[in-house]
Amino acid sequence: MNEATRLSDTGMPPSVAFWIRTPCGRAKYLELAGRPGPLARFRLGWFVLIAALRDLGRPLPQTEGEGGDGGSGGGGPAS
Repeated sequence: MNEATRLSDTGMPPSVAFWIRTPCGRAKYLELAGRPGPLARFRLGWFVLIAALRDLGRPLPQTEGEGGDGGSGGGGPAS
């Protein structure tokens, strides 16, 4: 499998996983991506466009291997 067709751990292409950041949006994407037909493809494209615009201000979700509580920096109560 080449780089362009590799799927992320969510079952989505990495480029789509970058633009759709909410769990419910990713679930809806997977539902719509499984539908056959040209009208379904149009609906999927429309959904990705709107979801990407809505999620622009949201931070990227962290995966299990990223960040978390092992880093340095503030966030905890000062002693």
